[in-house]
Amino acid sequence: LFFGISFLLKYAAENTEVPIEFRLIGVIIGAIGLLIFGWKLKDKKQGYGLILQGAAVGILYLSLFSAFRLYALVPASLAFPLLILFCGLAMTLAVLQNSRALAVLSAAGGFLAPVLISTGSGNHVALFSYFAILNIAIFGVAWFKSWRLLNLIGFVFTFVIGIAWGVTSYNAADFSTTEPFLILFYFLYTAIAVLFAKKYKAEIKGYVDSTLIFGLPFIAFSLQVVLVESYEYGLAWSAFVLGAFYLLAAYLIVKSKNENLKVIAEAFIALGIIFSSLVIPFALDGQWTAAT
Repeated sequence: LFFGISFLLKYAAENTEVPIEFRLIGVIIGAIGLLIFGWKLKDKKQGYGLILQGAAVGILYLSLFSAFRLYALVPASLAFPLLILFCGLAMTLAVLQNSRALAVLSAAGGFLAPVLISTGSGNHVALFSYFAILNIAIFGVAWFKSWRLLNLIGFVFTFVIGIAWGVTSYNAADFSTTEPFLILFYFLYTAIAVLFAKKYKAEIKGYVDSTLIFGLPFIAFSLQVVLVESYEYGLAWSAFVLGAFYLLAAYLIVKSKNENLKVIAEAFIALGIIFSSLVIPFALDGQWTAAT
């Protein structure tokens, strides 16, 4: 349904004379109707009702993002508060109905919206700001629920689409508008991994999401290599900050004396040592590296 609506929008844009404002309003009204219908079915046919709600939220993302990005009908000052509202609505519905499926469908629809309507010439600041809103919503859900699939979907979509943009469009002049988003996403998913370990089933103590714990620093640091390659000591400082961050985080976790987080603290200590060690070859020449 979601893919069908997205292609219908693109087809209608190319083959009808109806003003785009009326087309988008029609789609939004239809999505709201679908959302209400899905909510009313939550007691009788919960699974089907949740799927309809997820599709409706995805269509709302799609419509609003296209109105902002493709047609400039909605200013940024209005578009982003509305996106925050939609994210909050979707994740609140998911938590209220204890529905991981709804959260996953809503998040996937939100991440797919800019991909499906992309013209190849978008503003990366607008794209990553939009992703930041979605990821903050996922963090909000992680505060209440330990839904690993939702966390992984957000992580994969954010970094895969980010890498795709970087390969095709990034240049050194974009550093100041790209680095803050990489840092934000890094901290968000580190926090989400800690929340997951803290809230996961009490009978399985010490369970951690290894994809986020170990995959996140590997991918993020690989991206950082590209971002700071033009700076003489960029990699050394990056490794130093990451090492210090992990060691400080491990110290705070150990200090909290939470048994569920013991394994994650040990993982952070290991990562802190690894990144701290990398500072040496990144900052010094071969002779000093060998001596150190």
